[in-house]
Amino acid sequence: MPNQHLRLAVVSAVASVALAAGTSDKTPYHTSRLSGEDWIRELVTGHDDRIHNELGMHQEVFLLLVRTLRSLGYQDSREVILEEQLGIFLYTCRTGLSVRHVGERFQRANATIAKYFKKMLLAFSSAPFYTTYVRLPPEDEPTPARIYHDPRYHPFFAHVLGAADGSHITTAPPAEERGPSRNRKGGVSQNIFATCTLDTLLFTYVLSGIEGSATDATVFRMAREADFRVPDGRYYLADAGYGFLDVLLVPYRGVRYHLAEWGRANVKPVNKEELFNLRHAKLRNAIERLFGILKKRFPILRSGCEYRMKHQVRLPPALCALHNFIRLHDPSEIHDFNDIHEDPDRAPSTGLAKHARYAQD
Repeated sequence: MPNQHLRLAVVSAVASVALAAGTSDKTPYHTSRLSGEDWIRELVTGHDDRIHNELGMHQEVFLLLVRTLRSLGYQDSREVILEEQLGIFLYTCRTGLSVRHVGERFQRANATIAKYFKKMLLAFSSAPFYTTYVRLPPEDEPTPARIYHDPRYHPFFAHVLGAADGSHITTAPPAEERGPSRNRKGGVSQNIFATCTLDTLLFTYVLSGIEGSATDATVFRMAREADFRVPDGRYYLADAGYGFLDVLLVPYRGVRYHLAEWGRANVKPVNKEELFNLRHAKLRNAIERLFGILKKRFPILRSGCEYRMKHQVRLPPALCALHNFIRLHDPSEIHDFNDIHEDPDRAPSTGLAKHARYAQD
Protein backbone atom coordinates (compact mmCIF):
# COMPACT_ATOMS: atom_id res chain seq x y z
CA MET A 1 0.00 0.00 0.00
CA PRO A 2 2.77 2.55 0.78
CA ASN A 3 4.36 1.75 -2.59
CA GLN A 4 1.02 2.37 -4.34
CA HIS A 5 0.68 5.79 -2.68
CA LEU A 6 4.24 6.60 -3.68
CA ARG A 7 3.56 5.70 -7.30
CA LEU A 8 0.43 7.88 -7.36
CA ALA A 9 2.38 10.80 -5.92
CA VAL A 10 5.11 10.45 -8.52
CA VAL A 11 2.60 10.19 -11.40
CA SER A 12 0.75 13.27 -10.13
CA ALA A 13 3.98 15.27 -9.89
CA VAL A 14 5.07 14.27 -13.40
CA ALA A 15 1.65 15.22 -14.81
CA SER A 16 1.79 18.61 -13.10
CA VAL A 17 5.24 19.35 -14.56
CA ALA A 18 4.11 18.29 -18.03
CA LEU A 19 0.98 20.44 -17.80
CA ALA A 20 2.99 23.47 -16.67
CA ALA A 21 5.46 22.99 -19.51
CA GLY A 22 2.67 22.78 -22.06
CA THR A 23 1.04 25.95 -20.73
CA SER A 24 4.24 28.01 -20.87
CA ASP A 25 5.08 26.86 -24.41
CA LYS A 26 2.29 28.83 -26.13
CA THR A 27 2.12 29.25 -29.87
CA PRO A 28 2.76 32.91 -30.83
CA TYR A 29 -0.45 34.73 -31.79
CA HIS A 30 0.93 37.03 -34.53
CA THR A 31 2.92 34.87 -36.95
CA SER A 32 2.33 36.54 -40.33
CA ARG A 33 5.44 37.33 -42.34
CA LEU A 34 3.86 40.63 -43.43
CA SER A 35 4.36 42.97 -40.49
CA GLY A 36 2.47 46.21 -40.07
CA GLU A 37 5.57 48.20 -40.96
CA ASP A 38 6.06 46.16 -44.15
CA TRP A 39 2.40 46.60 -45.09
CA ILE A 40 2.66 50.38 -44.72
CA ARG A 41 5.80 50.36 -46.88
CA GLU A 42 3.87 48.40 -49.52
CA LEU A 43 1.11 51.02 -49.49
CA VAL A 44 3.53 53.93 -49.73
CA THR A 45 5.38 52.42 -52.71
CA GLY A 46 2.50 50.63 -54.43
CA HIS A 47 -0.50 51.78 -56.47
CA ASP A 48 -1.74 55.17 -55.30
CA ASP A 49 -5.38 54.05 -55.24
CA ARG A 50 -4.51 51.26 -52.83
CA ILE A 51 -3.32 53.52 -50.00
CA HIS A 52 -6.28 55.82 -50.62
CA ASN A 53 -8.64 52.88 -50.25
CA GLU A 54 -6.97 51.54 -47.11
CA LEU A 55 -6.01 54.77 -45.29
CA GLY A 56 -8.21 57.43 -46.88
CA MET A 57 -5.53 59.57 -48.55
CA HIS A 58 -3.08 59.40 -51.43
CA GLN A 59 0.62 58.63 -51.06
CA GLU A 60 1.90 62.21 -51.30
CA VAL A 61 -0.59 63.41 -48.71
CA PHE A 62 0.27 60.54 -46.35
CA LEU A 63 3.99 61.29 -46.60
CA LEU A 64 3.37 65.02 -46.14
CA LEU A 65 1.31 64.25 -43.05
CA VAL A 66 4.17 62.18 -41.64
CA ARG A 67 6.58 65.07 -42.26
CA THR A 68 4.13 67.46 -40.61
CA LEU A 69 3.92 65.24 -37.53
CA ARG A 70 7.71 65.03 -37.34
CA SER A 71 7.93 68.82 -37.51
CA LEU A 72 5.59 68.94 -34.51
CA GLY A 73 7.87 66.67 -32.49
CA TYR A 74 6.32 63.24 -33.12
CA GLN A 75 8.92 60.55 -33.80
CA ASP A 76 9.46 56.81 -34.18
CA SER A 77 9.29 54.83 -30.97
CA ARG A 78 11.63 51.95 -30.19
CA GLU A 79 9.19 49.42 -31.60
CA VAL A 80 6.94 51.32 -34.07
CA ILE A 81 7.98 53.83 -36.73
CA LEU A 82 5.86 56.97 -37.11
CA GLU A 83 4.46 55.86 -40.48
CA GLU A 84 3.02 52.74 -38.86
CA GLN A 85 1.68 54.72 -35.88
CA LEU A 86 -0.20 56.93 -38.32
CA GLY A 87 -1.30 53.91 -40.33
CA ILE A 88 -2.82 52.30 -37.22
CA PHE A 89 -4.94 55.39 -36.59
CA LEU A 90 -6.03 55.92 -40.19
CA TYR A 91 -6.81 52.25 -40.81
CA THR A 92 -8.95 52.12 -37.67
CA CYS A 93 -10.89 55.22 -38.73
CA ARG A 94 -11.15 54.03 -42.31
CA THR A 95 -12.56 50.62 -41.39
CA GLY A 96 -14.15 51.00 -37.96
CA LEU A 97 -12.63 47.64 -36.99
CA SER A 98 -12.01 46.55 -33.42
CA VAL A 99 -8.63 46.80 -31.71
CA ARG A 100 -8.16 43.04 -32.09
CA HIS A 101 -8.85 43.10 -35.83
CA VAL A 102 -6.55 46.09 -36.38
CA GLY A 103 -3.94 44.22 -34.36
CA GLU A 104 -4.22 41.30 -36.77
CA ARG A 105 -3.66 43.61 -39.73
CA PHE A 106 -0.57 45.18 -38.15
CA GLN A 107 0.61 42.06 -36.29
CA ARG A 108 0.67 44.00 -33.03
CA ALA A 109 -0.64 43.43 -29.52
CA ASN A 110 -3.95 45.04 -28.58
CA ALA A 111 -2.20 47.34 -26.11
CA THR A 112 0.15 48.58 -28.85
CA ILE A 113 -2.72 49.32 -31.22
CA ALA A 114 -4.63 51.24 -28.53
CA LYS A 115 -1.52 53.16 -27.48
CA TYR A 116 -0.79 54.57 -30.93
CA PHE A 117 -4.41 55.13 -31.87
CA LYS A 118 -4.78 57.37 -28.81
CA LYS A 119 -1.45 59.06 -29.47
CA MET A 120 -2.46 60.07 -33.01
CA LEU A 121 -5.97 60.99 -31.88
CA LEU A 122 -4.54 63.45 -29.38
CA ALA A 123 -2.16 64.87 -31.99
CA PHE A 124 -4.93 65.64 -34.51
CA SER A 125 -7.49 66.96 -32.00
CA SER A 126 -5.10 69.31 -30.17
CA ALA A 127 -3.01 72.37 -30.90
CA PRO A 128 -0.97 73.00 -32.92
CA PHE A 129 -2.28 70.63 -35.62
CA TYR A 130 -6.00 71.16 -34.95
CA THR A 131 -5.78 74.93 -34.55
CA THR A 132 -3.75 75.20 -37.76
CA TYR A 133 -6.28 73.38 -39.91
CA VAL A 134 -9.64 74.23 -38.27
CA ARG A 135 -10.03 77.98 -37.82
CA LEU A 136 -12.90 80.43 -37.71
CA PRO A 137 -12.80 82.98 -40.55
CA PRO A 138 -11.42 86.46 -39.77
CA GLU A 139 -13.64 89.53 -39.41
CA ASP A 140 -12.73 90.76 -42.90
CA GLU A 141 -13.45 87.42 -44.62
CA PRO A 142 -14.69 88.24 -48.16
CA THR A 143 -18.05 87.10 -49.45
CA PRO A 144 -17.79 83.49 -50.70
CA ALA A 145 -17.10 83.39 -54.44
CA ARG A 146 -20.05 81.07 -54.94
CA ILE A 147 -22.30 83.90 -53.75
CA TYR A 148 -20.41 86.91 -55.06
CA HIS A 149 -20.32 85.75 -58.67
CA ASP A 150 -23.89 84.46 -58.87
CA PRO A 151 -26.75 86.98 -59.24
CA ARG A 152 -29.14 84.44 -57.75
CA TYR A 153 -27.36 84.87 -54.42
CA HIS A 154 -25.66 88.26 -54.53
CA PRO A 155 -26.24 90.74 -52.97
CA PHE A 156 -28.98 88.94 -51.01
CA PHE A 157 -26.55 86.64 -49.15
CA ALA A 158 -23.54 88.96 -49.29
CA HIS A 159 -22.83 88.80 -45.55
CA VAL A 160 -22.81 85.00 -45.28
CA LEU A 161 -19.66 83.45 -43.77
CA GLY A 162 -20.59 79.82 -44.39
CA ALA A 163 -23.04 77.10 -43.41
CA ALA A 164 -23.77 75.66 -39.97
CA ASP A 165 -25.44 72.47 -38.80
CA GLY A 166 -25.30 69.61 -36.34
CA SER A 167 -24.76 65.92 -36.89
CA HIS A 168 -24.98 62.71 -34.90
CA ILE A 169 -21.87 60.59 -34.43
CA THR A 170 -22.34 57.01 -33.21
CA THR A 171 -20.88 56.42 -29.75
CA ALA A 172 -20.65 53.63 -27.20
CA PRO A 173 -20.93 55.20 -23.72
CA PRO A 174 -21.18 53.18 -20.49
CA ALA A 175 -24.63 51.66 -19.90
CA GLU A 176 -25.52 54.23 -17.23
CA GLU A 177 -24.89 57.09 -19.70
CA ARG A 178 -26.82 55.74 -22.67
CA GLY A 179 -30.18 57.31 -21.78
CA PRO A 180 -29.19 60.94 -22.38
CA SER A 181 -27.16 59.87 -25.45
CA ARG A 182 -30.17 58.32 -27.20
CA ASN A 183 -31.23 60.46 -30.16
CA ARG A 184 -34.56 60.89 -31.96
CA LYS A 185 -33.90 57.88 -34.18
CA GLY A 186 -33.34 55.69 -31.14
CA GLY A 187 -29.59 55.34 -31.69
CA VAL A 188 -26.85 56.21 -29.22
CA SER A 189 -24.78 59.16 -30.37
CA GLN A 190 -22.98 62.36 -29.56
CA ASN A 191 -24.30 65.53 -31.13
CA ILE A 192 -21.78 67.82 -32.77
CA PHE A 193 -22.06 71.36 -34.13
CA ALA A 194 -19.92 72.48 -37.06
CA THR A 195 -19.53 75.27 -39.59
CA CYS A 196 -17.90 75.18 -43.00
CA THR A 197 -16.91 77.28 -45.98
CA LEU A 198 -19.12 77.28 -49.06
CA ASP A 199 -16.39 77.44 -51.70
CA THR A 200 -13.76 75.00 -50.43
CA LEU A 201 -15.75 72.65 -48.17
CA LEU A 202 -13.47 73.16 -45.18
CA PHE A 203 -14.59 72.82 -41.58
CA THR A 204 -14.11 76.11 -39.71
CA TYR A 205 -15.51 75.14 -36.30
CA VAL A 206 -16.35 71.90 -34.49
CA LEU A 207 -17.90 71.34 -31.07
CA SER A 208 -18.32 67.68 -30.06
CA GLY A 209 -19.29 65.62 -27.06
CA ILE A 210 -22.89 66.78 -26.52
CA GLU A 211 -25.41 64.09 -25.65
CA GLY A 212 -27.42 62.75 -28.57
CA SER A 213 -30.73 63.80 -27.01
CA ALA A 214 -29.79 67.51 -27.06
CA THR A 215 -31.69 69.75 -29.48
CA ASP A 216 -30.00 71.85 -32.14
CA ALA A 217 -30.74 75.01 -30.20
CA THR A 218 -29.15 73.58 -27.05
CA VAL A 219 -26.01 72.52 -28.90
CA PHE A 220 -25.70 75.93 -30.54
CA ARG A 221 -26.10 77.70 -27.20
CA MET A 222 -23.29 75.58 -25.81
CA ALA A 223 -21.08 76.52 -28.76
CA ARG A 224 -21.76 80.21 -28.21
CA GLU A 225 -20.98 79.86 -24.51
CA ALA A 226 -17.72 78.09 -25.39
CA ASP A 227 -15.73 79.78 -28.14
CA PHE A 228 -17.90 80.15 -31.26
CA ARG A 229 -17.54 83.78 -32.33
CA VAL A 230 -19.23 85.53 -35.27
CA PRO A 231 -18.10 88.99 -36.45
CA ASP A 232 -20.68 91.80 -36.24
CA GLY A 233 -22.88 91.99 -39.30
CA ARG A 234 -21.99 88.49 -40.54
CA TYR A 235 -23.96 85.26 -40.21
CA TYR A 236 -24.14 81.57 -41.12
CA LEU A 237 -26.86 79.74 -43.02
CA ALA A 238 -28.61 77.25 -40.73
CA ASP A 239 -31.63 74.98 -40.56
CA ALA A 240 -34.96 76.08 -39.09
CA GLY A 241 -34.26 74.02 -35.97
CA TYR A 242 -31.98 76.75 -34.62
CA GLY A 243 -34.68 79.43 -34.52
CA PHE A 244 -34.21 83.10 -35.28
CA LEU A 245 -30.83 84.41 -34.14
CA ASP A 246 -28.79 87.41 -35.23
CA VAL A 247 -25.84 85.21 -36.29
CA LEU A 248 -27.85 82.50 -38.05
CA LEU A 249 -30.02 83.02 -41.12
CA VAL A 250 -32.70 80.31 -41.16
CA PRO A 251 -35.41 79.48 -43.73
CA TYR A 252 -39.09 80.33 -43.51
CA ARG A 253 -41.01 77.87 -41.36
CA GLY A 254 -43.89 75.92 -42.82
CA VAL A 255 -42.54 76.38 -46.35
CA ARG A 256 -40.96 73.67 -48.51
CA TYR A 257 -37.23 73.72 -47.82
CA HIS A 258 -34.94 70.70 -48.16
CA LEU A 259 -33.62 69.93 -51.63
CA ALA A 260 -35.06 66.42 -51.42
CA GLU A 261 -38.51 67.95 -50.92
CA TRP A 262 -38.12 70.08 -54.05
CA GLY A 263 -36.92 67.06 -55.98
CA ARG A 264 -39.86 64.90 -54.94
CA ALA A 265 -42.38 67.63 -55.71
CA ASN A 266 -40.74 68.53 -59.06
CA VAL A 267 -42.11 72.08 -58.87
CA LYS A 268 -40.75 75.62 -59.04
CA PRO A 269 -41.10 78.27 -56.32
CA VAL A 270 -44.43 80.09 -56.51
CA ASN A 271 -43.73 82.96 -54.10
CA LYS A 272 -40.84 84.87 -52.53
CA GLU A 273 -40.77 82.65 -49.44
CA GLU A 274 -40.34 79.49 -51.48
CA LEU A 275 -37.72 81.16 -53.68
CA PHE A 276 -35.75 82.27 -50.62
CA ASN A 277 -35.93 78.80 -49.07
CA LEU A 278 -34.79 77.09 -52.27
CA ARG A 279 -31.74 79.32 -52.68
CA HIS A 280 -30.97 79.14 -48.96
CA ALA A 281 -31.13 75.32 -49.12
CA LYS A 282 -28.81 75.13 -52.12
CA LEU A 283 -26.16 77.17 -50.30
CA ARG A 284 -26.59 75.57 -46.90
CA ASN A 285 -26.37 72.10 -48.44
CA ALA A 286 -22.57 72.52 -48.29
CA ILE A 287 -22.52 71.49 -44.61
CA GLU A 288 -24.89 68.57 -45.21
CA ARG A 289 -22.68 67.34 -48.02
CA LEU A 290 -19.52 67.85 -45.96
CA PHE A 291 -20.83 65.70 -43.13
CA GLY A 292 -21.66 63.02 -45.69
CA ILE A 293 -18.15 63.18 -47.16
CA LEU A 294 -16.55 63.01 -43.72
CA LYS A 295 -18.53 59.89 -42.78
CA LYS A 296 -17.82 58.24 -46.12
CA ARG A 297 -14.10 58.96 -45.72
CA PHE A 298 -14.01 57.74 -42.09
CA PRO A 299 -16.74 55.12 -41.46
CA ILE A 300 -15.78 54.86 -37.78
CA LEU A 301 -18.00 57.92 -37.28
CA ARG A 302 -21.02 55.76 -38.11
CA SER A 303 -19.93 52.43 -36.64
CA GLY A 304 -18.57 53.72 -33.33
CA CYS A 305 -15.47 52.56 -31.50
CA GLU A 306 -14.57 50.75 -28.29
CA TYR A 307 -12.44 53.43 -26.66
CA ARG A 308 -13.52 55.39 -23.60
CA MET A 309 -15.83 58.38 -24.07
CA LYS A 310 -13.04 60.88 -23.44
CA HIS A 311 -11.42 59.52 -26.60
CA GLN A 312 -14.67 59.21 -28.59
CA VAL A 313 -15.36 62.91 -27.99
CA ARG A 314 -12.03 63.82 -29.62
CA LEU A 315 -12.66 61.76 -32.74
CA PRO A 316 -14.91 64.17 -34.74
CA PRO A 317 -12.61 67.22 -34.33
CA ALA A 318 -9.55 65.12 -35.17
CA LEU A 319 -11.10 63.76 -38.36
CA CYS A 320 -12.44 67.18 -39.39
CA ALA A 321 -8.89 68.52 -39.09
CA LEU A 322 -7.59 65.61 -41.18
CA HIS A 323 -10.29 66.24 -43.79
CA ASN A 324 -9.12 69.85 -44.05
CA PHE A 325 -5.50 68.73 -44.37
CA ILE A 326 -6.45 66.48 -47.28
CA ARG A 327 -8.57 69.17 -48.95
CA LEU A 328 -5.75 71.73 -48.78
CA HIS A 329 -3.04 69.40 -50.09
CA ASP A 330 -5.08 67.30 -52.54
CA PRO A 331 -7.86 69.58 -53.85
CA SER A 332 -8.99 67.36 -56.72
CA GLU A 333 -9.56 64.38 -54.40
CA ILE A 334 -12.98 65.84 -53.49
CA HIS A 335 -14.27 64.61 -56.86
CA ASP A 336 -14.14 61.08 -55.49
CA PHE A 337 -17.19 62.10 -53.43
CA ASN A 338 -19.34 63.62 -56.18
CA ASP A 339 -22.08 61.12 -55.33
CA ILE A 340 -22.39 62.44 -51.77
CA HIS A 341 -25.09 65.10 -51.41
CA GLU A 342 -26.18 65.00 -47.76
CA ASP A 343 -25.50 63.75 -44.26
CA PRO A 344 -26.71 60.12 -44.03
CA ASP A 345 -27.62 60.68 -40.39
CA ARG A 346 -29.65 63.86 -40.87
CA ALA A 347 -32.92 63.83 -38.95
CA PRO A 348 -35.65 62.52 -41.27
CA SER A 349 -37.57 65.22 -43.08
CA THR A 350 -41.34 65.04 -43.43
CA GLY A 351 -41.92 68.26 -45.30
CA LEU A 352 -44.05 70.84 -43.56
CA ALA A 353 -44.56 68.60 -40.55
CA LYS A 354 -40.86 68.87 -39.81
CA HIS A 355 -41.14 72.62 -39.35
CA ALA A 356 -44.18 72.17 -37.16
CA ARG A 357 -42.18 69.81 -34.97
CA TYR A 358 -39.37 72.35 -34.75
CA ALA A 359 -41.88 75.00 -33.73
CA GLN A 360 -43.06 72.76 -30.88
CA ASP A 361 -39.44 72.30 -29.75
